[in-house]
Amino acid sequence: MASGTQTRGDSDAGEKPGVRTSPSAGETVQKIERRRFAEFVDLFLGPVAALSSEQTLLVKRELLGSLSRRAVYWIALLLVGSLLWFVCGLWDRNLRYLSLFRAAWIFGLWGMVAPMAAYLLKKTMALPKHAGANAIEQMHWAWAALVMLTSFWWAAGSFGLSPPKFTLLHGYYFRFIRYNFLELTMISYAFNLLLIAPSLRATLGSLVFGAIPFGFSMAPALFINRPGMFDWNTAQLIGYCFMAWFICNDQKRACVKEVILEEARSQAEAATAEKNQFIAAISHDLRQPLTTLGLKLNYIERNIESTKLTEDISIAQRQVDAMEGMINGALDICRLESGTWNVEIQEVVLASLLHGIVVDMQPLARAKGLKLRLHSRPYLTHTDRHALDRIVRNMVTNAIRYTPSKKGGRKGHILLSCQRRGNLVKISVWDNGIGIPEGRQADIFKSYVQVDNPERDREKGFGLGLSIVQGLANLLGHKLDMDSTPGLGSRFSVTVPFVGRIPPELLEVQTVENGAPDLTNMVVALIEDNSDLRIEISMRLIERGCYVVAGESSYDVIEQLRIEALTSGPHFILSDYRLEHEDGIAAIAAVRAATDTSIPAILWSGDTSSAVLKKVAVSGMKLLSKPVSEQTLLTLLARHKPKTPIEGA
Repeated sequence: MASGTQTRGDSDAGEKPGVRTSPSAGETVQKIERRRFAEFVDLFLGPVAALSSEQTLLVKRELLGSLSRRAVYWIALLLVGSLLWFVCGLWDRNLRYLSLFRAAWIFGLWGMVAPMAAYLLKKTMALPKHAGANAIEQMHWAWAALVMLTSFWWAAGSFGLSPPKFTLLHGYYFRFIRYNFLELTMISYAFNLLLIAPSLRATLGSLVFGAIPFGFSMAPALFINRPGMFDWNTAQLIGYCFMAWFICNDQKRACVKEVILEEARSQAEAATAEKNQFIAAISHDLRQPLTTLGLKLNYIERNIESTKLTEDISIAQRQVDAMEGMINGALDICRLESGTWNVEIQEVVLASLLHGIVVDMQPLARAKGLKLRLHSRPYLTHTDRHALDRIVRNMVTNAIRYTPSKKGGRKGHILLSCQRRGNLVKISVWDNGIGIPEGRQADIFKSYVQVDNPERDREKGFGLGLSIVQGLANLLGHKLDMDSTPGLGSRFSVTVPFVGRIPPELLEVQTVENGAPDLTNMVVALIEDNSDLRIEISMRLIERGCYVVAGESSYDVIEQLRIEALTSGPHFILSDYRLEHEDGIAAIAAVRAATDTSIPAILWSGDTSSAVLKKVAVSGMKLLSKPVSEQTLLTLLARHKPKTPIEGA
């Protein structure tokens, strides 16, 4: 695509387009005036972009197609109007051969102009894609000639209408006579300017040739009897010509801009496709030798006896693994960007999919000293199994990578869980890792973006995992969510459609530890303004099968219960006593008032003053002193678990 701009009008061969130059010695006075006038016009219209020959051809073809369609609309309007004048017009009875004139006029429009328009439209549509500039120019002139002929023939009807009686023009009524025909035609030229705008020659030709019959039939009477109206109609016609010039050039500029943008878009898409094809080819060609090298190193490592060589081979093996991970990630990004990742939507059993991911990731978590746990339920979903597996697997891998083995005396842990939200299931990966600063959260799904890895340590990955997660989620139409607090941890979630439940006799609910209380389908409302403790308790309860609705205040919990529209619950309320904007007693009372006043509840607090104890005693609630052991809390909840499973949870 050629770049730059050029001014309207003529320019010398040595003049750069779009650059104002001083008059040269060889430049004629006429050229100087034309150039200056073009520069003046460009102040209003803007310069026309310089086009290549291919782009010029595209512009000509686009303008021709637009002209053909709009000319047909314009001719159709005239055909309908001709019937009105033919039937309702006051024709001049003194005109010789009036009947023949009327027949010739209406036949010329319907029997000659209409078939010619249909023929030219068919021929324009059949124009080959490889048609050259000459063929397109010929068709353009054919349409312009038809428009001029139509305009001339339409105006010729004024000869057969009754001549104006100027003494009657002051009345408040309308007559279909020659003068009114002229006035309505002049008004309708506004439609002409808009419809025939793709062609300046057709528009100006229509105005000029259409004025010739009126000039012969109306000019003498107007010039003699109403010279003011003659001047007005003449000025109106000249004004239409100037308007046509501006409108048509503006239409051309819009077409030029569209062609340039389309070509730029095509070039960008071609460049992207070429890049993706190159990356895919490189990735594919490197995977086989890397796989072979990895297998060979693994075999040597198992059979070598030298300790020193074993260490060297282990280092080489890690490098091969890192290269393979980068190539696989680049290949996946390439497939997503090029749209070649094919998905197969089917019913997927979440329990087996999530269990398989945890089994595969467990050795990696143990090697880092992390506790990886799973809580899944017998849910069915509609998705692509391979793509969803990749999404969740990448989220778990990311959690393992950025969760330290110990932090503040606590062991690093990761929880993979799923919870139903109406007709959706939310799959979440919780961790108590380093968290993500708020200013970086918007960038983590971009390629090659990593938090806490400025040194680009390859053991921390390459920043492609979450980018692939985002791309696959967009491809499947699944919603991604992320909550994170620096220093406390993160939760990454993907929401998938809920199809149904698998009968318990076919697939049991995956629990974390045998012998622990089973709280499956129990809905618990948790009110705690400490986000760290709130996340920790939520994770523990979700592991046991609870559906947790957590918030930092009663308002947050009530709002979440309203949004999630659970069919039952909550079955139990847990609340800290000392909250930021209310105490636990008031918070529990608010949740009960919004749901069910008989819901059991419990408070915990580190404040054991007599005033607090008396207030809690008056409320009739039980108070647990911090710290509350996990077993105590679970045992208490197990006593209040509903006997009938709640399907809405």
